[in-house]
Amino acid sequence: MKRFISAILLCAMLASLAACGEEPTDTPNTPTTNDSAVTTAAPEATHDANGFLLDTIPADTDFGGTEAKILIRTSVANTEFYVEEQTGDIIDDALHNRNKTVEERLGVTLNFIDMAGEWAERDAFNGAIRNSVLAEDGAYDLCAVLSNQLSVLTLEGLLINLNTLDYLDFDKPWWANGLLDELAVNDKLYFVSGDASLGLVKGMMCIFYNKQMSENYGIGGMYEMVNEGTWTIDKLIELAKGAYQDLDNNGKKSKEDQFGLGMGDYNQLYGFLDSFNLQIIQRDDQGYPATFVYDNERVVNAYQKLVDVFKRDNAFFVSESVGMHPAFRESRVLFCTGEFGYTDMFRDISDFDFGVLPFPKYDEAQEDYRTTARATYSSFCIPITVNDPEMSAAVLECFASESYRQVSPTYFESALKVKYSRDDESSVMFDLIKSSVTFSFATSFTTSIGDPQNLFKNTLIKFNKNWVSQIAKWMPSAQILLDDALATLKELP
Repeated sequence: MKRFISAILLCAMLASLAACGEEPTDTPNTPTTNDSAVTTAAPEATHDANGFLLDTIPADTDFGGTEAKILIRTSVANTEFYVEEQTGDIIDDALHNRNKTVEERLGVTLNFIDMAGEWAERDAFNGAIRNSVLAEDGAYDLCAVLSNQLSVLTLEGLLINLNTLDYLDFDKPWWANGLLDELAVNDKLYFVSGDASLGLVKGMMCIFYNKQMSENYGIGGMYEMVNEGTWTIDKLIELAKGAYQDLDNNGKKSKEDQFGLGMGDYNQLYGFLDSFNLQIIQRDDQGYPATFVYDNERVVNAYQKLVDVFKRDNAFFVSESVGMHPAFRESRVLFCTGEFGYTDMFRDISDFDFGVLPFPKYDEAQEDYRTTARATYSSFCIPITVNDPEMSAAVLECFASESYRQVSPTYFESALKVKYSRDDESSVMFDLIKSSVTFSFATSFTTSIGDPQNLFKNTLIKFNKNWVSQIAKWMPSAQILLDDALATLKELP
């Protein structure tokens, strides 16, 4: 809606300027001025010295040394949020400098409060926020929560509508616009992510391939396939089939063998949902995410293809208990699914070079590559009982914009594309993958609407061939949850 209104205003302004251009700018009765005598104020800078956009937080913003209490997950505390002091590591120093800049710009002291908050601890973490709201104690000014848990807190009415706060500008590049477009209902938005979470970039799914093995099997031109739009699941299956070897000689597929394709982690199976552009929910004529269409022909066919590959073909390996990234390091996997964060684990590989590719398209008719960010990144929210909502909003906006200028470029440009990459082409692939990251209401609200994201993964890992039957049992109750969630979102302030 904000973009639509902005577009209308822009068109009106342009039309007005064009109309003005039809008339002479001076008339006989218009006094003239000496241009040399006119002084104008220098325009404010809109970009920093490195060309990154600046935020619009007023320069005189000062909260007088207020403590900004930020609840975060312990597991990502020192990789995304803070280090006690500069260490010389480029990422650590970027985190430290970002925090220092935020504090100096806003006149605040950042107090990161960490507690266990991964999937296994989600109830306790959510409970801490819930209890704070019920007690109205203002314990947290800002919360960084496991991304797939924010729908739970939203639907309980515990969070502020972020679109009501002045400092936040979700048209800026440090916010994940695809996520925002999908999550806002009636222009109400309760959680966001973007550059403020380094985990969003680290969790972007991709496929690594062993260049030495590809040469051994006569496979070349991988980057050309991607650029030409021919990198599809059928092409991946074709290239991977010849790589299987029964290394332990037990006469059957086992984790010690050599594979054409291995899943680095079975959670990456849901990366194919976005990669194949599979539609989970259909929006109604008013634009609301209203109806499950998870049994449509494209989903059924794509699911069946994956089941057939992983169950019947020895060249493909997936297991709930065995991640294949160690086997990739041992040069036993030609193609291995992964995430950007894997590059840190792979950077000391010396026996072979590796490249990086996006997840494949479903077919060549699909227009674009599409990337999933694994749901382990942080999304941000502000509790409704916060002491000073505008201070929280200013901290969140500043934290995100400084991350965009200081942390993300350091990780993406200096570490990921230079320090961890083995070739220039991989750097280009990192750009392509990052630019194609995709979000949807169905996956962001997944835990509140029957968990369609993990249903796909968990059914596939069991090699259950009858997707239609599975969905027929699942969909009635899931549709009720979706209806209830949508009704609640419409009623929330």
